[in-house]
Amino acid sequence: MAEFSFIDEELCGLERSDMLRRLRCIESIRGPAVRLTGDAGEKILFCSNNYLNIAGDAKVAEAVIDAVRRYGYGAGASRLICGTMQGHAEVEQRFAEFFSAESALLFNSGWTANQAVLTTIPQEGDLVLLDKLDHASVIDAAMAGKATFRTYRRNDPAKLEKLLADSRFERKFIVTESVFSMDGDRADLTRLVELKKKHSAILIVDEAHAAGCLGDSGAGLADELGLLDDVDIVVAPLGKAFGATGAIVAAAKNVTDYLINKARGFIYTTAPSPVNCAALLAALEIVISEPQRRQSLAANCEYLRTRLNALGLDTASSTSHIIPVIIGDSGKTLAVSSHLYKRGYFAAAIRPPTVAAGTARLRISVQAEHTKVHLDGLANALSEAMRISAHRQP
Repeated sequence: MAEFSFIDEELCGLERSDMLRRLRCIESIRGPAVRLTGDAGEKILFCSNNYLNIAGDAKVAEAVIDAVRRYGYGAGASRLICGTMQGHAEVEQRFAEFFSAESALLFNSGWTANQAVLTTIPQEGDLVLLDKLDHASVIDAAMAGKATFRTYRRNDPAKLEKLLADSRFERKFIVTESVFSMDGDRADLTRLVELKKKHSAILIVDEAHAAGCLGDSGAGLADELGLLDDVDIVVAPLGKAFGATGAIVAAAKNVTDYLINKARGFIYTTAPSPVNCAALLAALEIVISEPQRRQSLAANCEYLRTRLNALGLDTASSTSHIIPVIIGDSGKTLAVSSHLYKRGYFAAAIRPPTVAAGTARLRISVQAEHTKVHLDGLANALSEAMRISAHRQP
């Protein structure tokens, strides 16, 4: 339509600058190998957040089928009208226990949960301090809230402490991811807890990429470090290792009560499906009862990172199951991703604005069920692709 011709111009500009995105459709159960529409054979998947391979687990499928028979599919209303069902209450009770919290509240997504927390809890006159590389949902939520916000770099704790020492603000909040989604490194939660206590701040930790994968019980980085009792609010999106959708906010009961009454993202939306609640409960049981999945994931990460580093590839400061391979130029990154795809490996190119200009990369996500054959095959294909891309003009 002529009215939208400006959109065509924008899309052409994106394509010329190697920034145009297109969707790829998976038509199989999500595991370490998948089938994509229009392609013969399977691709080994290295860009999924299904870290523990729970998304396609038979126990989850059985729980979902049973829930459909018992409850149907939709909740039919918002939580505050008549949308709260037995599954929601059970998920919130079980995840409160899992995160050693007094209470928990289920949201439709991680984005919604961060929006709810950061536009509702910090007030005008408060200060919200964000890691500069926090997820977009955290940044956008802080921008939408009434509190003042500032950013800090996690390798510059002196700046964070200076901001915390500012006496002009009523309350101060430190907000961080635990495992950072694009670099795969970890927040220094021990230091953040020290600063929180020293300056009487409130610590909010987004465990999106750590929940399920780290800690003795799988409750994330704070669990691994023995700091769960020192984190004031845990935000735990459940679309990654838990293989479902939604997010938990775990905190004191007065916090979740306040969110129920004030958070627009909770009040004005249909409740999550009770079928998804059944999937979450089944996934939680797997996380708790099958620690070998975390152990396999950790071993696979260490093996692949060692292989990639031996090839001289830049994996930034990754210490987790997210291993970036920094290439820099967006066109070269697309070319490397394409070469891998032809060789049978699906590792998507990540380009600005998702990451900073000049840091385009492959964001390789390791899964518990990847085999050594998968990992070695990717490393070999990536080495070959990088040699080819070195001759490509940016």
